[in-house]
Amino acid sequence: MSSRAISLVLICTFLLAGVPVLAQQPGGEASGPPTAYFFVQRTKGHLKYSKSEVFLTVVDDVSAYLNTNHVALAKDEFGGRTHAESDMPLSTVLDITRDSHATYLLYLIVDRPVTKWIKITVRAHDLSGKQLWQEETSSGGGMSGGHGLRVTLDRLHKLLDKRLGQEGLPLMAASEQKPSEAAPPTQQ
Repeated sequence: MSSRAISLVLICTFLLAGVPVLAQQPGGEASGPPTAYFFVQRTKGHLKYSKSEVFLTVVDDVSAYLNTNHVALAKDEFGGRTHAESDMPLSTVLDITRDSHATYLLYLIVDRPVTKWIKITVRAHDLSGKQLWQEETSSGGGMSGGHGLRVTLDRLHKLLDKRLGQEGLPLMAASEQKPSEAAPPTQQ
């Protein structure tokens, strides 16, 4: 990775805990259960028209959503690279994904178009870079960006709910979940 790309990456202030790391086979493919590497990109428009706190709120919210829903996530063992606040080529993010031994890249883009409070796009890619699916939501209504952010995140959760357990959003096996996170037994 180039020194420019490294300088563009900020180390995230939180670490995803309890995430299994997979061994990588010689061909660069992950072995074991599938995992996703979660990476968030902030666009130039968001940098220009929105606050950094909004971006970090999106990162924290979606990370919490993924953990709460037991999405099998891989860690970047080389530096905790989880987001960038300036342009980073997809090829660089895919390199980080491969370095983390993940099966998929879950790539979230946070934008601030001129006519919207916020726009969030999430894409799932395989290791070759092929896009598997995409979901997008935005908010331009209301009197405040705070309301627009909450509405957009709620919509994103509903869109992702439909993708849970599919390619790009693999779930942890029940045996991998922490005891406090496992679903309670159903009563009959």
